Amino acid sequence: MEIIGAIIAPFLPPLLDGVARKVKAMIQNRVGPSILQTWYDIITLLSMDSILPTSSLAFRLAPYVALASALCMALMLPYGSDAIINFGGDLIAFIYVFTLFSAALVFGALSVDNSYSHAGANRELTLSLVFKPLFAITIGIFALKTGSLSITEIARSISLSPSIIGAYLLLLYVTYVESGFIPYDIAEAETEILEGPLTEYSGRLLGLFKWALQIKRFAMIWLFASFVALPVAKGAAAFALQLLVFLLTYLLMVTYESLNARHRLDQATKQGVKGIIIGVIIMIIAWLGW
Repeated sequence: MEIIGAIIAPFLPPLLDGVARKVKAMIQNRVGPSILQTWYDIITLLSMDSILPTSSLAFRLAPYVALASALCMALMLPYGSDAIINFGGDLIAFIYVFTLFSAALVFGALSVDNSYSHAGANRELTLSLVFKPLFAITIGIFALKTGSLSITEIARSISLSPSIIGAYLLLLYVTYVESGFIPYDIAEAETEILEGPLTEYSGRLLGLFKWALQIKRFAMIWLFASFVALPVAKGAAAFALQLLVFLLTYLLMVTYESLNARHRLDQATKQGVKGIIIGVIIMIIAWLGW
């Protein structure tokens, strides 16, 4: 199963985005593009040279760091019963590369003299300051209840309790936010700030960023699917259930996205702060043994 995971982690996400675009088109009574369109776009961009608006090394390295971070996130997750990259405390490493992804996006955007890039970077940084701690609190609840810092061991050891049910709901919420679905695609708002942090990127570097964003989305939803599937199944059955939960969650998120408009930054941050308060309360409940 780990070999299958190593294949689907980098190559399935753009295909899923093509499916998402098709689903949204159907909801909006349009024909929509081919389900392979996202792959066509990425391959076309990767085949093109990038126009460099600056000599900054940060600008050129950011897409590679983002792609490496997203791949590490995906490879640290279990496919079936085991993860491809599996070691004690890998939960801490997951949070690190998860944060590194946003850092790469911010530093790349701030390395150029463009107001749209800077606006996108500031939005990404603001959202990160709210939702990254919320993610850490949510994962911390699972770690506290299972007594482990290994993603695979946590997923295998989850047993239902009031705090775990609350943690599941918070994880679903923060997964949606960090997957960049509307109404939380505020940092890259195409119609407002021309894709924000990606405004000055083109060609190969833009293709790498687009690919990395899709893999990150895949990793976040697969993490949620793992926490749902692995407590009740093992081996090939676990992988099949993970895939089923992942696809259902993905399609539900795409459908919800199609029915919403983008939030303002202050609306999103207020909701994030409320989430943190709820997360702290749930963690206290978990600490009390419930």
